[in-house]
Amino acid sequence: MASEHGGNVFKIARELNINPDDIVDLSSNVIDVDLGVVRLKSRLPQENPDELERLIEKRFGLSRDSVLVNAGTSQFIKDICCVFRDKKALIFAPTYSEYEKQSHIFNINTYYVLSKEDNCFRFELGGVDFSGFDLVFICNPNNPTGGLLKKEKLLKTIENNPDSFFVIDEAYMDIDFNKNSLLGQKLNNLCVLRSFSKLHGLASLRIGWLYSPNGNFIEKLKNLRPPWSVSEAALKLAKIAIDIDFTKKIEKIVSLRDYLIDRLKGFEKIKVFNGHANFVFFKLSGSPENFFDYFKKNRVLLRSCSNFYGLSESFFRVSIKSKKSVDLFLELLEGYFR
Repeated sequence: MASEHGGNVFKIARELNINPDDIVDLSSNVIDVDLGVVRLKSRLPQENPDELERLIEKRFGLSRDSVLVNAGTSQFIKDICCVFRDKKALIFAPTYSEYEKQSHIFNINTYYVLSKEDNCFRFELGGVDFSGFDLVFICNPNNPTGGLLKKEKLLKTIENNPDSFFVIDEAYMDIDFNKNSLLGQKLNNLCVLRSFSKLHGLASLRIGWLYSPNGNFIEKLKNLRPPWSVSEAALKLAKIAIDIDFTKKIEKIVSLRDYLIDRLKGFEKIKVFNGHANFVFFKLSGSPENFFDYFKKNRVLLRSCSNFYGLSESFFRVSIKSKKSVDLFLELLEGYFR
């Protein structure tokens, strides 16, 4: 039903013999943003994106040389696993599949802390034995469940386990207004992944950044980054994006998300979970195949969560795009159960 990272809108468009733009893609968590048009020179981009790195440090009040920019956070995940090759990793799941995929590529033995449905898929840090794990992956807020770990609990866990290196993926933290972000924390066993793909809408340009106070770790990642790893278009638009106040946009997304959660609670065959990102995670009672195909035939693409470790085909994720798309989803949902 879904590609490795969500519904493949191009594949579905070919199946339906329509233009991809004619599909309402609620499988992708990218937020539509118009940053205007940039003029590009016929030259190579900056060999190293250090100008943008300094701008990000200034924007978030971070120490100099604590930020790296690269071609998306997935590239950072790959490079981090390269640094920790042949080691041992702990992954809090269900979660983003690239942690596991890249770990296996670099011969990292992976183990899981699996959250449970009867606990609303909340990650629990208490009672977890981190000893012996070189690397720990935690997505916060989590994809696909939307669960959130509070800053204080996460910080205490990282402080109490100095021999484990914690990768905290904050791709969706903007939607939480950064209230629980670990940016700026001076912990040598910490790095924070951030994205320009979600709130800023630059997913197709592949650009992301990483924060860590660990200079040795930053230097290792620099050595893995090829020259010209980020395009000139991505760099220019990212510079524009970091100076934009997205507060009103986030408030609108949160309002729509909470509205959708409330409405889904009224469907007998839907079990919806509260979340802190720009999507809603739910479980369906009934045939998941028929459910997915019904929406596909109506040119609406949902995210089946069947390929997330620990989840079955009954789980789905729907992204918050606009009031119009939310209302369309609810209208079709009512039609499906009628």
